[in-house]
Amino acid sequence: MASTTTADSLLKAKPKTKKGEETLARLCQAAEELFAEKSYYSASVSEIVMRAGISIGGFYIYFTDKLSLYKYMVLQYGRKLRKYIAVQLAGMELDSRRAMEREGMKLFFDFCIENPAIFSIVWQSLFVAPELFIDYYDDFGKQYEKRLGDAVRTGEVRPVNLEVASYVLMGASNFLAHKYITFGPPTPLNDERLYRVVDDMMDIFDKGLFIEKPDTKK
Repeated sequence: MASTTTADSLLKAKPKTKKGEETLARLCQAAEELFAEKSYYSASVSEIVMRAGISIGGFYIYFTDKLSLYKYMVLQYGRKLRKYIAVQLAGMELDSRRAMEREGMKLFFDFCIENPAIFSIVWQSLFVAPELFIDYYDDFGKQYEKRLGDAVRTGEVRPVNLEVASYVLMGASNFLAHKYITFGPPTPLNDERLYRVVDDMMDIFDKGLFIEKPDTKK
């Protein structure tokens, strides 16, 4: 079962002024940079506040410790990603689940390009706080299952194991983003070539991967 912990519940206090919001944003930006550069375990609170340009007391206004800041950031990533894709899709006139999957994958790529530390930050949770890593993907998976279930009812998706299907789709998105964005080819792909990867993936889902061998015994 997914955790009920939310990003906001990890804050000791919510910013009440614009200055407070800016301070929190600088903390998160500094932590993101250091966690990506050095890892969660190697980055210290003192380094975070130094890079953020705030006092150590400013840190403890908002967070109990480094772990609560880290968890806040991971959950914020999940929330930002879902909101980004949902808002963009809502502005498109898409008439099928397939079209939504295709455009959703492209938007996921766009988000990863704009937020290059996402995988470094989120995947570190597998070692820092394994339950957070599980909850992060379980939450996405449950929402994916619901959308796929709706598509089954409208006849756009075959009635398959939706939990497996949701993780297959998430896995494809994650590892294609790793291959073509995080790891990256020698020359960064432009949008047209990157989006062609999405169409290649959709072609595999449309047609399947395996070909039945002819019966040579006849």
